[in-house]
Amino acid sequence: MFRTDHINSLIFSVDQAQMGSRETERIQREIRLYKRYDGTYNVWTEYTKPADIDYEPATLTIGYPRKLIDTLAAWQFEKEPKVTVPPDVIDDPAAMLAPGYTVSTEQAAENTRAKAKERLLTWVWDDNRMHEKLLAAAKDRLITESGVYARLHYDKRRGDIRVFFHPSIEVIAIHDPWDIDRLTEVHFIAYLDEDMTQLWKLSYYLVWRGDEDTGTYDCEIEEGVYGVYESDDKAGSYVRLDEERVARSSMGLDFIPVVHVPADGLTGQIRGYSELERMITISDEIDRKLSDYSDALRFEMFAITLLMNVEEDPKAPLKVAPSAKWNLGSAAAEEGQPDAKRMESGFKFKEAIESYLDRMYAALHEISEVPIVNTAEMKTGGVNDMAIQLLFSSIISKTQRSWITWQSRLQTLNEYVLRYMQARAEHPRFKYDKALVAQMDGEYYSEIIFGLPLPQDQAALISQLSEEIAMNIESIRGAITRSGKENAEAKFLEILAERNMLRAQQDPYSGGGDVDEDEENEEITEDDERGTE
Repeated sequence: MFRTDHINSLIFSVDQAQMGSRETERIQREIRLYKRYDGTYNVWTEYTKPADIDYEPATLTIGYPRKLIDTLAAWQFEKEPKVTVPPDVIDDPAAMLAPGYTVSTEQAAENTRAKAKERLLTWVWDDNRMHEKLLAAAKDRLITESGVYARLHYDKRRGDIRVFFHPSIEVIAIHDPWDIDRLTEVHFIAYLDEDMTQLWKLSYYLVWRGDEDTGTYDCEIEEGVYGVYESDDKAGSYVRLDEERVARSSMGLDFIPVVHVPADGLTGQIRGYSELERMITISDEIDRKLSDYSDALRFEMFAITLLMNVEEDPKAPLKVAPSAKWNLGSAAAEEGQPDAKRMESGFKFKEAIESYLDRMYAALHEISEVPIVNTAEMKTGGVNDMAIQLLFSSIISKTQRSWITWQSRLQTLNEYVLRYMQARAEHPRFKYDKALVAQMDGEYYSEIIFGLPLPQDQAALISQLSEEIAMNIESIRGAITRSGKENAEAKFLEILAERNMLRAQQDPYSGGGDVDEDEENEEITEDDERGTE
């Protein structure tokens, strides 16, 4: 748990102490949410057994919220997202559809720039295993109320750009009060040991240099390790810089290389609402009722035995075991005949508790928008694509709403990647293709293509894509991407090469199929440019 005095001494000034308290409380709340997800904190964590019972009550924990969070994240990123950079349309669209269209020099240059950006972004995404990281980051965003943060770092030793995702419990971000989408300060903090004696802090500051007309933004970085020491009066503690890893200095960037992916919230909110927190009340009730159900079953299966008019010998107690024989002895006539009975209840509430639990499960799935689908109960011979869409309509809608946030934030992340490359292109260990970087202009637009993890009729999909290509409402490259094939660009060039080879073989004036390699490459380039449009 972070301490308010530590946060205030490192980040906030004296007049900002209230902000430090709010941030500390927010981090502590989110840490408890992570413990809920892990299962280390649940409805029974603070439970105390009543003193008037002589048995250990069942304390079952199903962990349903974790299952639902994992399911929601899987729907968002189980299918690998693709990065694409569509070129701007410079030529007249009507002329581009006319027979004999020739790509203009300006359009060809724009196509080349778009391909260069897409190759560089794909390079960074593949090196950073973005598919794996996005799947994990989606869980963090659903657990916390502040979302997740993506941080870019240029590794000077390897010359590449690294992408790190941080949970919000490690981040204190300060937004511009006039523009909450702009970060003015971002601080990454973490204790380096369990005893909380070493505190790491990495800070970014966006500073305006110059006057309003000619000035520019400048991002500054600072990193250090601080020791936590006990005060002289033993009443508290303070922090002191032990290791200055990076002195506060300029990064040569006009932006903070951090992107905030917020949780779902309302207009103007910096913090949103935790999906996991919405599930806690019902999940706790389910755990309680299942535990009561378990205890009821124990009492029914192993009922209390009632001994009447029996004096049990403490030296030879009655055995509680299968096939055991009891000698109940005898008693005086006035006391009555010795007898042993079991106190059975008949378990008459089975239907009621099962119906109640079913309603709780249904309510939990309803608020999480994860449908309960049991195809075994469907009275049909098969389910087509439209029926599947209807069955999963709630979670499909929720997934597509989450993609709205992820699309805009990943577009910003891609923009920062390209701008970071331009700023570090002259570094001696820069690993990326400098010729591709040199082709970039001041436009950094990109798109992320998401996919639902639904079973698809591949034949129907291919038929639909063929019709769209024939009607000129989809490009060949776009159809390849939507079909799910890897490396659409390489597959597109392979198709063009085969077309040119067949065309040359069928041409009676081509000399029996021998095609000059330079001419073939020229034809591929021309067809590629036409196909892009």
